[in-house]
Amino acid sequence: MRWEQEDINILRVYRRDGLTISDIAQKMGRSYDSIKHAIARYNIDSLLIKKPNKVVDELQEIANAISEETMEDTIERIKSIYSTKWQTTKERKTSNKKKNFKAYLIVADTHVPHQNDIAVKAVLNMMENYAFDGFVVLGDYMNMTPISHWLHDKNQRKSLEGMRMKEDYVIGNMLLDEFDKRLPKKCDKRFFFGNHELWHEEFVEKYPMLDGLFNPTIELKLKERGYKVYEDLNHIERIGRLSLTHGMYHNKHFLTKHIDEFKTNVLVGHLHTSRLRLENSPAKEVAIFGASVGCLCDLNPAYNRNKPNKTSHGFAVVYFYDNGYFDVDLKRIVKGKFVFNNKLYDGNK
Repeated sequence: MRWEQEDINILRVYRRDGLTISDIAQKMGRSYDSIKHAIARYNIDSLLIKKPNKVVDELQEIANAISEETMEDTIERIKSIYSTKWQTTKERKTSNKKKNFKAYLIVADTHVPHQNDIAVKAVLNMMENYAFDGFVVLGDYMNMTPISHWLHDKNQRKSLEGMRMKEDYVIGNMLLDEFDKRLPKKCDKRFFFGNHELWHEEFVEKYPMLDGLFNPTIELKLKERGYKVYEDLNHIERIGRLSLTHGMYHNKHFLTKHIDEFKTNVLVGHLHTSRLRLENSPAKEVAIFGASVGCLCDLNPAYNRNKPNKTSHGFAVVYFYDNGYFDVDLKRIVKGKFVFNNKLYDGNK
């Protein structure tokens, strides 16, 4: 659509008054991209004096964007969407009594609300049949997109349009409900913060007046659910002879890097891929073990821009022996299917 000088003058006035691109698009009856391109083409912003209190302006924009929908309405709407996604065929759980080991289920990188429902359902099906002694969420359970510093700092208003943390937390709580009701009452449950959960702290650093809001521990009711919560990024927790952490290194040989730096057995998530590595043991007895767990989120997130990647759906089952030694069963989920304990689980059904 062609821009007349009168329209350009109106656009300049709106920007001078501090209106956002979305507000201007609505007032002028044009698309978001059209307004954005016109601002760049006619150097609208470069001719204006910026408002001094940018933080107050951004907070006002956040406040204006909050939906009038009540929390009760939100919960009911989202429950209606997810009411059948994770339904499983209930079967009698296999008893794990009278065994000389403990079995822990490890999941990582669910990135709610971008979880892959088929992969998740396959895991829930398995949990119907096996009573795990421990359950570990190894970080990045929530994606935290509405308060992502990557999007806010780049003023990605269109990408953030319509996103609400309250809706993401409703889905996050619903999925935790599904996990929890399939775990034994005395299950050892642990929840690690990943780099995505730490976006909450970065957001509060930018807007300290919002301290106390959006905290995953509170919003997901983790302590009420009985989870041990590790809120520090890069926290290392040792169970038996195995160290667990969300993941610190990102290079091609990230697993070797973890082993070299930790100098002990280690299991990580973070990079959304299943991998196993053994290194020389100084004692020349049992090799040092390293593993990374696959993810339960979408395999082609928006930030990847459709590039090839090594991501894979998966989880791990760790068997801890009485002496602290362990064995790790890395499971890869392929198109919603995997085999565990000689049984096929299919999240497509």
